[in-house]
Amino acid sequence: MSYLVGAVIGTLAALGVALIVQGIVGTDAREGRPGVPWRLIRIRAAIAAAGFAVGWLVTGWPAAGVVVAVAAAVVPGLLSARRAREQSLALTEGLAGWAEMLRDTIVSHAGLREAIGVTADVAPEEIRPAVVRLAARAEHESLAVGLRRFADEVADPVADLIVAALAVAADGQARNLPALLSGIATSARAEAHMRMRVETGRARTYSSSRALVGITFALSVLLAVLAPTFMAPFATVWGQLVLVVIAALFGGALWGLVVLSRPAASPRLLAGVADRWGEAGP
Repeated sequence: MSYLVGAVIGTLAALGVALIVQGIVGTDAREGRPGVPWRLIRIRAAIAAAGFAVGWLVTGWPAAGVVVAVAAAVVPGLLSARRAREQSLALTEGLAGWAEMLRDTIVSHAGLREAIGVTADVAPEEIRPAVVRLAARAEHESLAVGLRRFADEVADPVADLIVAALAVAADGQARNLPALLSGIATSARAEAHMRMRVETGRARTYSSSRALVGITFALSVLLAVLAPTFMAPFATVWGQLVLVVIAALFGGALWGLVVLSRPAASPRLLAGVADRWGEAGP
C-alpha cells in the first residue's frame, strides 16, 4: 500500500511540475504551426513519465515502468482517433453547408463580399470562426489574400475547391458561381457519406482492437497480483530485457493501429501554392 501511495504522490508531483514549467516558459508562437502539436507532445511526455514512475514504484521493475510508459503514451492516440475521424467528417459537412449558404445568398442578388459577410454568423459551427475572420479580412484587405488565409486555416480539400471558385468569381471570370458552389457541396456530401459507410464497416475492427488492448493489460495486472510466482522469472536481468522487448513490440503494434485509424489525408488543390497565389492577387 505504501508503494501505491508513493506512486500516486509521485504522479501528482510530476504533473504539477510539468504544469508549473509550462506556465513559466509559456508557448512559443512558432509552436502554433500546423503539424507540430508541441502542447500535445508535452502532455503525452508528462503522462508517459508519470506512468513510468508508477509502474516502477508499484512493481519494483524498471521494465514494468517502460511498459506502462509506452501504453500511457500510445493508448490516448488510439482512443482519440475516432474523435479525429468524426471531426473530419463534420468539417466536410460544414464546408458543404457553407457552400450551399453562399449559393443561396448569391442567387438572391448579393455580391460576393456581402455573401461572405451575411453567412459568417450563421456558418456551420466547425468553420464559423474561420468564416468570421474571412469576412473581417474581406472588409480591410484584398479578397484573394483573405481567401488564401482561409484555405490555410481550414486546410481541407473541399475548402480549397470553394476558395478557388470564389477567387475566380472575384476576378469576374465565373459566370455561374451558384451552380459551381452547388456542385462542390454535392460532391462534398457524397464524399462524407462514403466515408461514413467506410467508418461503419471499420467500427468492429476498432472495437476489437480496443478490447484486445484492455484485456491484455488487465490480464497482466491480474497475473502480477494473483500469481506472483508465475511472474517471478521476469524479475531477473534477462526477464527485464524480455519485458522491454515486449513493450517495444506492443507499442509498435499500437502505434500502427493509431496510424491506420487516423482519417486519410486527401490531396489539397492549393497545398504548396497558396502563398504564391495570395501574393499574386490584387
